[in-house]
Amino acid sequence: YFGNGPLLAREYLEKQGIRLIVVSPLPRSYLDGAAMLLPDGSPVVGLTLRYDRIDHFWFCLIHELVHITRHLTGGKQIIVDDFDLRKHEHKGLDSAEQEADELASLSLIPKRYWERISAMDTISSKDVKAIAEKLKIHPAIIAGRIRFERNNYRLLTKLVGQGELRKLFNEY
Repeated sequence: YFGNGPLLAREYLEKQGIRLIVVSPLPRSYLDGAAMLLPDGSPVVGLTLRYDRIDHFWFCLIHELVHITRHLTGGKQIIVDDFDLRKHEHKGLDSAEQEADELASLSLIPKRYWERISAMDTISSKDVKAIAEKLKIHPAIIAGRIRFERNNYRLLTKLVGQGELRKLFNEY
């Protein structure tokens, strides 16, 4: 696995003209990420790393990139996200948030693989690692999605990369 994958992602995005900034969350705020356009039209993704987990980083990053490519226009130049507000309820989300969630999920784990994974009654760490190897993704991405979809955050705790992100970003 690429332990420095988040830094490689930042480097890649910078080459594409997209800035990725990481900031500490403000006290008593619950923001996870933001997508914005600067006055000159340059796109910026901001992440707080509020949850210092690899699975959360990748979902937030892709979610915000969807906002940049699909939802920001001259009239709407910033979108901020608190993923705790949504939990498992999609009814109250606007179409932009639903689309960003769906595309982020699909881009991280293709639908045909997710259907097989979600059909498994039990899944072990070994299973997750084998699937991740096949998909060439970090096991945290699969473990995090399983935990979210099953609403059980005690599952696969050792695989989500807790405490691995903040130490990568010097500015944090």
